[in-house]
Amino acid sequence: MRRFLATIALAACAGLPIMAAPERANFFLTNGERKSGTVVAHGSQAENLINGYLNLGVDNGKDMTFPVDQVAVIDFVGGRPNQNELGQLGNSHLLVMRDGSSQQGRFINMVRGDTLVWENQSGQQQQMAIRDVSRIYLNPQSARTVFNYRGGNNPRTFGTTGQAAGTPVRVEANRAWNDTGITVNQGDRVAFQASGEILYGRSSGMTSTRDGGADRGPNYPDPTVPVGALLGKIGNSAPFAIGTQTQPLVMPASGRLMLGVNDNELGDNSGFFTVVITRQ
Repeated sequence: MRRFLATIALAACAGLPIMAAPERANFFLTNGERKSGTVVAHGSQAENLINGYLNLGVDNGKDMTFPVDQVAVIDFVGGRPNQNELGQLGNSHLLVMRDGSSQQGRFINMVRGDTLVWENQSGQQQQMAIRDVSRIYLNPQSARTVFNYRGGNNPRTFGTTGQAAGTPVRVEANRAWNDTGITVNQGDRVAFQASGEILYGRSSGMTSTRDGGADRGPNYPDPTVPVGALLGKIGNSAPFAIGTQTQPLVMPASGRLMLGVNDNELGDNSGFFTVVITRQ
């Protein structure tokens, strides 16, 4: 113990950084399960979210990994959120602080085991101590289900012919699948009006429209279309191409409509597509 304390003292005197103990977190999954552990950090950037997977450290020294689109809520305080908090859920990520303040935006990552990286609605990234954070809602509709919330902002469903399903959906290029909050039935005819461009890598020229970029590959979610193309899927069914076509598509299955991009390495992606969804 004396050696350990002496080492810390020497490190402090030498100006070397001392890693803080990682924070603990609860992951509420979209299937209703809850997993608990520490916010681990890996790699040279000490990141938690790596290639689309979030990580929790457990007592046996191993990590539990979860696709980010299967995590509804990251909770740091425990207990049940109140109705006012759940009533703020919309279609984007929601950050709730321990002082009661909140903001819409986008979860970027957790680094060093104790710091949240968040992007606000103005597109500015900021870092904040996890010890000041209460919860991060990554999948608002699944969060409503997990906490049995029956108030406003219920899942969007299709109404009469030609009726838009709601506000435009933002499809983030670095997320495996983006939940639209819309439930469809097999045989529904659904039209997609998409706009925007994404980057599917950090090198110059790695830009994709909704129809995709220059490359194709057998390991992409849909190997029949180029990298970066706008895709859809229903629940766990096979992905289907959307792109820039505006003719309605027949839904191949019943369930939750998810949107994503055709890429198998999401960590270096950036940007988003905006998609308006309409029943025909």
